[in-house]
Amino acid sequence: MDALLLSADLATSSNVTGAAARCGASCETAWTPAAAVEKAANLAPRLVILDLSTPGLDPAAIVAELQGLAAPPNRIIAFGPHVHEAKLAAAREAGCDQVISRGRFHADLDAILASSMGD
Repeated sequence: MDALLLSADLATSSNVTGAAARCGASCETAWTPAAAVEKAANLAPRLVILDLSTPGLDPAAIVAELQGLAAPPNRIIAFGPHVHEAKLAAAREAGCDQVISRGRFHADLDAILASSMGD
């Protein structure tokens, strides 16, 4: 599988899935952190995208779990509201490859996915 999105937001899921399709990639959505780890373990996505607004998400815990998988993702991208500076910083400290604001993520979605799928 190409990409896995962790987000509890249906609109975000639809936007990311559509952008992935435009890049010729597949994308699945997990609605909870536990479901994301389970899907990543079973599907081995090259890219994992974390919506930092997802309820119950601990960036350090999920990044450690993803990196510890038998087939860890090549890249982990996290995004969240620019006003949630602590969550964005926590994602950086956890080892996400790219951490960006929600606005920039949605504005540059196609380019972000295209460049991430090239890894």
